[in-house]
Amino acid sequence: MSLPLLFTTLLKHYTEGPPGKSWDLKFHLTVAAMKNDDSIFKLPIEESQKKYGEYVGQVNDPSNIVIKEVILDERYRQKSRTHLEKVLKQYEDVLDEKWKEPSDGSMENGNFTSKYAEYAKARVFSIDYRLSPQNQFPAALCDSIAAYLYLIDPGSDAGFEPINPKKIVFAGESAGGGLTFATLLFLRDAGLPLPGGAFGMSPWVDLTHSMPSFWDAEVDKADFIPKLLGFRKIGPSSPVADVFIANAKALSDKIALKKPTIVGHPSFTEVPRVQLYCANEAMAIPYISPKLAESLGDLPPILCQVGGLERFRDESPFKNPTKVVLEVYDDMIHVWPLLTSSKPSQVAFERFGKFVNCVTSIDGENISINSLKEGIVAPSSSFIAMRIGTKGEIRELNETDRDCLKWDKIGIVPKEEV
Repeated sequence: MSLPLLFTTLLKHYTEGPPGKSWDLKFHLTVAAMKNDDSIFKLPIEESQKKYGEYVGQVNDPSNIVIKEVILDERYRQKSRTHLEKVLKQYEDVLDEKWKEPSDGSMENGNFTSKYAEYAKARVFSIDYRLSPQNQFPAALCDSIAAYLYLIDPGSDAGFEPINPKKIVFAGESAGGGLTFATLLFLRDAGLPLPGGAFGMSPWVDLTHSMPSFWDAEVDKADFIPKLLGFRKIGPSSPVADVFIANAKALSDKIALKKPTIVGHPSFTEVPRVQLYCANEAMAIPYISPKLAESLGDLPPILCQVGGLERFRDESPFKNPTKVVLEVYDDMIHVWPLLTSSKPSQVAFERFGKFVNCVTSIDGENISINSLKEGIVAPSSSFIAMRIGTKGEIRELNETDRDCLKWDKIGIVPKEEV
């Protein structure tokens, strides 16, 4: 952190107060440094990915966690591709076919996931899935499905017996949270066995940025995610950037030639390409933006944890939920439990552990998540929602949260400059 930024942050902390009233100085300085670091937009995309990987590598694993590397046989990816090709055939005119080609481009996430292992008292299978822009949708989804197929049908050479799907819980934060729910939806639609539950921390499930919290002025002061359509740009010229631009142009030409019926709102075609992950014409595919799925029906129980001061706050209340528990944490920002060891972080991890135990320990179809209600009045029999205070106290949603449940512009790309 530069000296000028250190000085101004200290001054604001002790005169105006931090953006989140409960933030201590250490957390305020951490967030200020992240908000001020614009190198992600200035570095070539492959260098910014490497920089993030190095940051993740600095996170220490708990001393009682054992990490083992597993390399999946390509046959699991092939099985996954077979299922994907069937379900995604209706969208093939808006997708880049190169996702079917074997490639690398993954990122190590083991240091973060060790926290989940610690609090859930469980084994964690962390996936180094392929990243965009090197790999377009559905490459990451293909890898996620392949990993799941490996766990439930490992083959005789894997060294372990097939795992009962009901003993598996999917989990992910941010884009990984979006991939978690995309995988759930795909497994349901493909008629494949479903896991026992799923967890999303600050999940990114609406690639159209259509929810109010993404454009909230109060969030501007707190969260480090910038208020920009498609906030991650391709950056300066580099081998990866140049290939991406060429492939994006080829896909755009293909879409113009095919003239497919677009899934989603007409606003998709009124702005330049928003995301590195897919073309605008593909953003409403439910396995890309799970928020836009017609229903989460017939899915296992889901726990979503979001910060009250984060851009993705309003993305987690799905319009037609399955058994969903939504927890909105006062004063917290995007993926806060990975940034601070404060009380809200401890509460979030503890409740995650309780959820995992709940959905994997009850036999049969009589799955109950009511033990997580803590006395609050649920909006519906399938949707439990609450605010969690900075000391762990639980109360009803506030007015802003309830208004979000009635938001009628889901999936409409805002008229903002890209």
